[in-house]
Formats: sequence, structure tokens, C-alpha cells
Amino acid sequence: MRYLFCVLAMLTVSACNFNVTPTFYVRDIQDVVADKQPIEIPIFLKLPASDVDSCNSEIGQVLGILRNYGMNGTLQSCSLDEDNFFALANVEFSATVVYSQTSQAQAFDGIIGLIVEEGDDGVFYLNLQANPKLPNALNDIENALFFATVDASQVGFVVTLNNDTRRAITLNVYDSFVNGIATDYNAFELGPRSELEIRASDVGANLFFNRGWFGVADLKL
Repeated sequence: MRYLFCVLAMLTVSACNFNVTPTFYVRDIQDVVADKQPIEIPIFLKLPASDVDSCNSEIGQVLGILRNYGMNGTLQSCSLDEDNFFALANVEFSATVVYSQTSQAQAFDGIIGLIVEEGDDGVFYLNLQANPKLPNALNDIENALFFATVDASQVGFVVTLNNDTRRAITLNVYDSFVNGIATDYNAFELGPRSELEIRASDVGANLFFNRGWFGVADLKL
């Protein structure tokens, strides 16, 4: 799990700094709780490649292996970064919103999942989890392709929660940066038609790589 996302990119460059930036909607969370059925949403990742000419081939091989494990991705484009130095692939994956009675889900289709864990007294815990099949997929990728060594600290997780309902909700957000402000554990009101950006701390990112998930927030619906 240590090289969970950077390893996806068949790196031959030494730097890999990018964010995983899913946006989740309150109505989807409510629907998942009510129906107990998962919901898939798109997530876009910019993955580095060795060069633009090799991008289609490199990323295509990675996507083929992930597809064998039920994680479908689509290469949208290949281009240079803003500094015209690194080649980047814009790839569409899916993320899954999943109801669970535990901190983790046993299976889902997205490359990552927002686990909606039902607790006591009407509280629901939101956890960000890697697909349980991803470690095996990455083993196959490592065996088939050449990769550079990348430190997990170079990957950031920025979760945006969008309140697309007509009433305010209160979120208890864990150790993170909320709209750019550091917080250990605080309550935030998320008004109707508004968003809250939650960037995971280093502790949260390390938990994601080492055990497969970290807690984002809890709320009452």
C-alpha cells in the first residue's frame, strides 16, 4: 500500500507530487444510507508518465491490469505539465460511496471509496478507503512494468464535501486542513449549496497507505 497511487503511473522520473481530489455529495450519502446500495461517481487523476510519446502505451498497460481487478479507468489525454517538464496523463476512474456497518467495506468497484459507517445515535462516520483489490493489482503492475521508488508522502488527499441539499448540516472533522486551516477536531457547519474542502493531514495519509483507510468526519443525517 505504500506506493499506492504513484505506482500507477509507470514512473521513470524521480518526482511524483499530486493530489487525489474526490468530491462527494450529501444527497448521494443520504441515498446510500436509505437504499444500502453503492453509488459510483467520477474521479479524475493526473498521473505522470515518462514522456508524452510513451504516455498512451504506459498508462494503457496500467489500466489494463487494473481492469482485470474490476477497477475501470479511461485515459482522457496526455500532455506536459505547466512547466513543460513532466508528462501527465489525465485519467478518469470511479469512486464509490458505500454504506457499511464497519469502518471498511469488503468490496466496491471504485479505485477509492467513501465508506459511510453507521454508528450509534444516528451518527455516520465518513472514511476514505482504498479498493481492497488494489494491493494485488499493484503487485501485478510491479511485476509487469518498471517503476521508480516514490514516497507516499508525495501524495495528498483533498476531499470536498458538497451540500447539495436545502438544509445546513454539521460535520465533526478530524485531524486535517479545512478550507486551508489546520484543525485537530472541530465542528463545521456546511450550509445549503456550499462546499467544505478537507485536506488530510500526514497522519491521515499514512493511515490510508498503511492500513487502507482514514477517517474524514462524522455527521448526523
